[in-house]
Amino acid sequence: MLTKLYLLRHGETDWNQKSIFQGQTDIDLNKNGKNDAQKAAEILQDIKLDQIYSSDLKRAKNTALMISQAKNLKIKENKQLREICFGDWEGLSFSEIKKQYPKQLASWQQDPLNYSPPAGEKLLDFKKRIVNFFTKMINKNKGDKILVVAHGGVIKVYLTAILSIDPQNFWQFQIDNGSLTELKFYDEDIILSKLNFTNTLN
Repeated sequence: MLTKLYLLRHGETDWNQKSIFQGQTDIDLNKNGKNDAQKAAEILQDIKLDQIYSSDLKRAKNTALMISQAKNLKIKENKQLREICFGDWEGLSFSEIKKQYPKQLASWQQDPLNYSPPAGEKLLDFKKRIVNFFTKMINKNKGDKILVVAHGGVIKVYLTAILSIDPQNFWQFQIDNGSLTELKFYDEDIILSKLNFTNTLN
């Protein structure tokens, strides 16, 4: 039985544009982000979807809304799909974090599985949360075409899990705002058929 999973990263926000750590801070789409969502809706217009799931953060659910309205499907929001929590680093750029939290940043870069940003989430706990959501959701919707609108970190870490890659190497996947990644589930086999697809070579 074939189950298709489409993973869509939310459209751009002002913090994406400025390379500021967002994590679970609830930042909405900017003008470019709304255009990203519209383009994603156009890519998906000829694909019949059965389910739409989304992170409950505005930037994800407002991206999902553009598609759900066209498909006449209800969005199933889920907190488990939130981005990794960066704690005290949210709202800061990398250079600001390096200046204000040099020791914590060095520990996190060396071992993100077991070290978290101050008041943040360990990569290991984040991975468990994401894998738990997807495992249950796919088992519940076997044979369906499912769209999940989430965050860059969510998609990257889930890809490391299903492709048996060390989760510390999640940064090796490029997942742009408004991009689609497609996975095909054949019983026990999983095939990655599209990665970071935006219908453009820019």
